[in-house]
Amino acid sequence: MIYSLIFIITILSCIIFDNLGIITLVKNLTNSYKLQLKVLQDKTKTDEEKQKELLRQISKQIIYLLKLIGSIILFISPFLSIFIIDELFKTTYSETLYSLVGILASLIAVVLYIILKKQYVKLFKKRKNTT
Repeated sequence: MIYSLIFIITILSCIIFDNLGIITLVKNLTNSYKLQLKVLQDKTKTDEEKQKELLRQISKQIIYLLKLIGSIILFISPFLSIFIIDELFKTTYSETLYSLVGILASLIAVVLYIILKKQYVKLFKKRKNTT
C-alpha cells in the first residue's frame, strides 16, 4: 500500500515539475545574473545608469528567487505530506521513503513517467500531422 502511495506521489511531483516551468525560471535567473555582469562591465554608461539598471536586475532576481522557492516547495509538497501524516498519526511511512524499495519505487515512477510522456508526445505529433 505504501509503495503504491510513494509511486503516485512521485508521479504527482513529476507532473508538478513539468507544469511549474522550473527550468525556464532557472534560465531566466541565470540570464539575469549574466546581464548584471554585462552592465557592470559596460564602459559607456554612467554610474547612475548602471545603478538604476542593477537595481532593476536585482528586483527581477528577487522575484525569480521567490518564484523558484515557491516552485520547489510545491514540487516537494507531495513528499512533505508523507512526513506530516507520519507526525500526525505516528506511522512509519517516512521510514519507507528511505528504504531501498521506497527509493526504487520513486525511481521506477520517474522512469515510467518519462517514457509515457515521450510516447504521448510522439502520438500527439502524429495525430497533429495527419489532420
